[in-house]
Amino acid sequence: MRILVTGAGGILGRHVISHLARLSPDAEVIINKVDLTSLDAVRAQYAAAAVDKIIHLAALVPVASVKADPARAYAVNVGGTINLLSALEGQKASFVFCSSSHIYAPSAEPICEEAEKTPASLYGRTKWQAESVAADICDATGRAFLATRLFSIHDPAQTGSFLRPSIERRLANEDLTQPFDLPGGDSIRDFLPAEKAAEYVVRLALSSATGPVNVASGNCTTIRDFVQGLSPHPLEIRATGSADTLVANISRLRQILGDLNV
Repeated sequence: MRILVTGAGGILGRHVISHLARLSPDAEVIINKVDLTSLDAVRAQYAAAAVDKIIHLAALVPVASVKADPARAYAVNVGGTINLLSALEGQKASFVFCSSSHIYAPSAEPICEEAEKTPASLYGRTKWQAESVAADICDATGRAFLATRLFSIHDPAQTGSFLRPSIERRLANEDLTQPFDLPGGDSIRDFLPAEKAAEYVVRLALSSATGPVNVASGNCTTIRDFVQGLSPHPLEIRATGSADTLVANISRLRQILGDLNV
Protein backbone atom coordinates (compact mmCIF):
# COMPACT_ATOMS: atom_id res chain seq x y z
CA MET A 1 0.00 0.00 0.00
CA ARG A 2 1.24 3.49 -0.91
CA ILE A 3 0.11 6.36 1.32
CA LEU A 4 0.60 10.03 0.44
CA VAL A 5 0.79 12.34 3.46
CA THR A 6 0.63 16.13 3.25
CA GLY A 7 1.61 18.38 6.13
CA ALA A 8 4.02 15.76 7.46
CA GLY A 9 6.33 18.43 8.89
CA GLY A 10 3.73 19.79 11.29
CA ILE A 11 3.10 18.71 14.88
CA LEU A 12 0.27 16.35 13.94
CA GLY A 13 2.05 15.19 10.79
CA ARG A 14 5.17 14.08 12.60
CA HIS A 15 3.09 11.95 14.93
CA VAL A 16 1.09 10.57 11.99
CA ILE A 17 4.29 9.42 10.26
CA SER A 18 5.42 7.72 13.47
CA HIS A 19 2.10 5.93 13.91
CA LEU A 20 2.02 4.83 10.26
CA ALA A 21 5.43 3.20 10.75
CA ARG A 22 4.08 1.36 13.80
CA LEU A 23 0.57 0.47 12.61
CA SER A 24 1.27 -0.16 8.92
CA PRO A 25 4.97 -1.06 8.69
CA ASP A 26 4.67 -2.49 5.19
CA ALA A 27 3.16 0.67 3.72
CA GLU A 28 5.23 2.93 1.49
CA VAL A 29 4.73 6.45 2.86
CA ILE A 30 5.18 9.32 0.40
CA ILE A 31 5.66 12.72 2.01
CA ASN A 32 4.42 15.67 -0.02
CA LYS A 33 7.12 18.25 -0.75
CA VAL A 34 5.43 20.45 -3.35
CA ASP A 35 3.48 23.68 -2.91
CA LEU A 36 -0.17 22.62 -2.89
CA THR A 37 -1.28 26.12 -3.90
CA SER A 38 0.36 25.55 -7.31
CA LEU A 39 -1.86 23.32 -9.44
CA ASP A 40 0.89 22.88 -12.04
CA ALA A 41 3.36 21.72 -9.38
CA VAL A 42 0.88 19.33 -7.81
CA ARG A 43 -0.13 17.86 -11.17
CA ALA A 44 3.49 17.44 -12.22
CA GLN A 45 4.20 15.55 -9.01
CA TYR A 46 1.11 13.36 -8.68
CA ALA A 47 -0.77 13.05 -11.97
CA ALA A 48 1.00 9.77 -12.70
CA ALA A 49 1.53 8.69 -9.09
CA ALA A 50 -0.06 5.42 -8.05
CA VAL A 51 -1.22 5.86 -4.46
CA ASP A 52 -3.82 3.95 -2.50
CA LYS A 53 -4.60 6.50 0.20
CA ILE A 54 -4.12 10.22 0.84
CA ILE A 55 -3.91 11.61 4.37
CA HIS A 56 -4.31 15.35 3.83
CA LEU A 57 -3.09 17.27 6.90
CA ALA A 58 -1.58 20.36 5.29
CA ALA A 59 -3.29 23.60 6.34
CA LEU A 60 -2.64 27.13 7.48
CA VAL A 61 -3.77 26.92 11.11
CA PRO A 62 -2.29 29.57 13.48
CA VAL A 63 -4.88 32.23 14.24
CA ALA A 64 -2.40 35.07 13.76
CA SER A 65 -1.31 33.77 10.34
CA VAL A 66 -4.87 33.24 9.14
CA LYS A 67 -5.95 36.71 10.24
CA ALA A 68 -2.86 38.34 8.75
CA ASP A 69 -3.33 36.75 5.32
CA PRO A 70 -6.86 35.40 4.82
CA ALA A 71 -6.35 35.04 1.06
CA ARG A 72 -3.45 32.67 1.67
CA ALA A 73 -5.50 30.79 4.27
CA TYR A 74 -8.14 30.07 1.63
CA ALA A 75 -5.47 29.33 -0.99
CA VAL A 76 -3.82 26.72 1.25
CA ASN A 77 -6.79 25.22 3.07
CA VAL A 78 -9.32 25.23 0.24
CA GLY A 79 -7.29 25.70 -2.93
CA GLY A 80 -4.63 23.20 -1.88
CA THR A 81 -7.28 20.58 -1.23
CA ILE A 82 -8.90 21.15 -4.61
CA ASN A 83 -5.52 21.06 -6.39
CA LEU A 84 -4.61 17.76 -4.76
CA LEU A 85 -7.88 16.13 -5.77
CA SER A 86 -7.58 17.57 -9.27
CA ALA A 87 -4.08 16.14 -9.69
CA LEU A 88 -5.27 12.71 -8.58
CA GLU A 89 -8.22 12.66 -10.98
CA GLY A 90 -8.70 9.22 -12.46
CA GLN A 91 -7.14 7.46 -9.48
CA LYS A 92 -9.29 5.76 -6.86
CA ALA A 93 -7.11 6.47 -3.84
CA SER A 94 -9.23 7.07 -0.74
CA PHE A 95 -9.04 10.59 0.68
CA VAL A 96 -8.67 11.39 4.38
CA PHE A 97 -9.18 15.07 5.13
CA CYS A 98 -8.07 16.53 8.45
CA SER A 99 -10.87 18.86 9.47
CA SER A 100 -11.48 20.78 12.69
CA SER A 101 -13.91 21.36 15.54
CA HIS A 102 -13.81 25.02 14.51
CA ILE A 103 -16.50 24.20 11.93
CA TYR A 104 -18.99 23.80 14.80
CA ALA A 105 -20.69 26.42 16.92
CA PRO A 106 -20.25 26.12 20.71
CA SER A 107 -22.93 23.96 22.33
CA ALA A 108 -23.98 23.14 25.86
CA GLU A 109 -24.22 19.47 24.82
CA PRO A 110 -21.50 17.23 23.32
CA ILE A 111 -21.40 17.88 19.58
CA CYS A 112 -22.18 15.05 17.17
CA GLU A 113 -21.08 14.96 13.54
CA GLU A 114 -24.54 15.96 12.28
CA ALA A 115 -24.59 19.19 14.31
CA GLU A 116 -25.11 22.48 12.50
CA LYS A 117 -21.98 23.90 10.92
CA THR A 118 -21.65 27.58 11.83
CA PRO A 119 -17.93 28.34 12.09
CA ALA A 120 -17.31 31.60 13.92
CA SER A 121 -13.66 32.03 12.95
CA LEU A 122 -12.04 32.64 9.58
CA TYR A 123 -9.98 29.48 10.06
CA GLY A 124 -13.15 27.49 10.74
CA ARG A 125 -14.76 28.82 7.59
CA THR A 126 -11.77 27.78 5.48
CA LYS A 127 -11.84 24.28 6.96
CA TRP A 128 -15.59 23.80 6.49
CA GLN A 129 -15.41 25.02 2.90
CA ALA A 130 -12.46 22.72 2.21
CA GLU A 131 -14.18 19.73 3.81
CA SER A 132 -17.43 20.39 1.94
CA VAL A 133 -15.69 20.79 -1.42
CA ALA A 134 -13.57 17.68 -0.87
CA ALA A 135 -16.64 15.64 0.08
CA ASP A 136 -18.47 16.82 -3.06
CA ILE A 137 -15.56 16.06 -5.38
CA CYS A 138 -14.98 12.64 -3.86
CA ASP A 139 -18.68 11.78 -4.09
CA ALA A 140 -18.84 12.89 -7.73
CA THR A 141 -15.75 10.89 -8.67
CA GLY A 142 -16.47 7.76 -6.67
CA ARG A 143 -13.60 8.28 -4.25
CA ALA A 144 -13.93 7.10 -0.63
CA PHE A 145 -13.87 10.14 1.68
CA LEU A 146 -13.21 10.43 5.40
CA ALA A 147 -13.15 13.69 7.41
CA THR A 148 -11.42 13.53 10.78
CA ARG A 149 -12.63 16.54 12.80
CA LEU A 150 -9.99 17.29 15.42
CA PHE A 151 -10.93 19.09 18.61
CA SER A 152 -8.45 20.87 20.95
CA ILE A 153 -5.14 19.16 20.31
CA HIS A 154 -1.98 20.26 22.09
CA ASP A 155 1.66 19.23 22.18
CA PRO A 156 4.83 20.21 24.11
CA ALA A 157 6.53 21.03 20.79
CA GLN A 158 3.88 23.51 19.64
CA THR A 159 5.04 27.06 19.00
CA GLY A 160 3.44 30.36 18.01
CA SER A 161 -0.07 31.47 18.91
CA PHE A 162 -1.59 28.13 19.92
CA LEU A 163 -3.01 27.97 23.45
CA ARG A 164 -0.40 25.71 25.04
CA PRO A 165 2.76 27.57 23.91
CA SER A 166 1.11 30.91 24.64
CA ILE A 167 0.38 29.83 28.20
CA GLU A 168 3.81 28.25 28.66
CA ARG A 169 5.46 31.52 27.63
CA ARG A 170 3.37 33.37 30.20
CA LEU A 171 4.22 30.84 32.89
CA ALA A 172 7.91 31.30 32.16
CA ASN A 173 7.85 35.10 32.16
CA GLU A 174 5.16 36.32 34.56
CA ASP A 175 5.15 36.64 38.34
CA LEU A 176 2.99 33.65 39.28
CA THR A 177 2.40 34.96 42.80
CA GLN A 178 0.14 37.57 41.20
CA PRO A 179 -3.37 36.97 39.82
CA PHE A 180 -3.24 35.22 36.45
CA ASP A 181 -5.80 36.74 34.08
CA LEU A 182 -7.10 34.15 31.64
CA PRO A 183 -9.47 35.15 28.81
CA GLY A 184 -12.22 32.55 28.45
CA GLY A 185 -10.84 30.63 31.42
CA ASP A 186 -14.22 29.19 32.35
CA SER A 187 -14.83 27.88 28.83
CA ILE A 188 -15.02 24.10 28.51
CA ARG A 189 -12.98 22.27 25.91
CA ASP A 190 -12.11 18.72 24.82
CA PHE A 191 -8.31 18.61 25.06
CA LEU A 192 -6.41 15.76 23.42
CA PRO A 193 -2.63 15.32 23.05
CA ALA A 194 -1.55 15.60 19.40
CA GLU A 195 0.21 12.24 19.63
CA LYS A 196 -3.04 10.52 20.59
CA ALA A 197 -5.03 12.46 17.98
CA ALA A 198 -2.55 11.33 15.32
CA GLU A 199 -2.96 7.71 16.42
CA TYR A 200 -6.72 7.98 15.99
CA VAL A 201 -6.32 9.62 12.57
CA VAL A 202 -4.04 6.81 11.39
CA ARG A 203 -6.28 4.08 12.77
CA LEU A 204 -9.27 5.69 11.07
CA ALA A 205 -7.34 6.07 7.81
CA LEU A 206 -6.40 2.39 7.86
CA SER A 207 -10.00 1.37 8.54
CA SER A 208 -12.84 1.28 6.03
CA ALA A 209 -14.62 4.22 7.68
CA THR A 210 -16.03 7.01 5.54
CA GLY A 211 -17.81 10.28 6.28
CA PRO A 212 -17.12 12.63 9.20
CA VAL A 213 -15.70 11.44 12.54
CA ASN A 214 -15.03 13.58 15.61
CA VAL A 215 -11.51 13.01 16.94
CA ALA A 216 -11.37 13.96 20.61
CA SER A 217 -11.17 12.61 24.15
CA GLY A 218 -14.86 12.99 24.97
CA ASN A 219 -13.84 14.56 28.28
CA CYS A 220 -14.85 18.02 29.58
CA THR A 221 -12.12 20.27 30.94
CA THR A 222 -12.16 23.97 31.64
CA ILE A 223 -9.42 26.04 30.08
CA ARG A 224 -8.71 27.15 33.66
CA ASP A 225 -7.94 23.58 34.76
CA PHE A 226 -5.92 22.85 31.62
CA VAL A 227 -3.75 25.91 32.29
CA GLN A 228 -3.31 25.01 35.96
CA GLY A 229 -2.13 21.58 34.84
CA LEU A 230 0.68 23.19 32.85
CA SER A 231 1.92 25.23 35.82
CA PRO A 232 4.42 23.90 38.36
CA HIS A 233 2.87 26.24 40.94
CA PRO A 234 -0.71 26.94 42.09
CA LEU A 235 -2.19 29.87 40.18
CA GLU A 236 -4.73 32.45 41.22
CA ILE A 237 -6.57 32.31 37.91
CA ARG A 238 -9.02 35.08 37.13
CA ALA A 239 -11.21 34.09 34.19
CA THR A 240 -12.13 37.06 32.02
CA GLY A 241 -14.52 37.50 29.12
CA SER A 242 -17.32 35.16 28.13
CA ALA A 243 -17.32 31.38 28.41
CA ASP A 244 -18.63 28.68 26.08
CA THR A 245 -18.47 24.92 25.58
CA LEU A 246 -17.03 22.91 22.70
CA VAL A 247 -16.90 19.21 23.54
CA ALA A 248 -17.22 16.24 21.21
CA ASN A 249 -19.65 13.37 21.11
CA ILE A 250 -17.23 10.55 20.23
CA SER A 251 -19.76 7.75 19.86
CA ARG A 252 -18.83 7.22 16.20
CA LEU A 253 -15.10 7.25 16.97
CA ARG A 254 -15.62 4.55 19.60
CA GLN A 255 -17.87 2.56 17.27
CA ILE A 256 -15.14 2.47 14.61
CA LEU A 257 -12.01 2.08 16.75
CA GLY A 258 -13.32 0.37 19.86
CA ASP A 259 -11.01 0.90 22.86
CA LEU A 260 -9.52 4.40 22.72
CA ASN A 261 -7.30 4.30 25.81
CA VAL A 262 -7.88 8.02 26.34
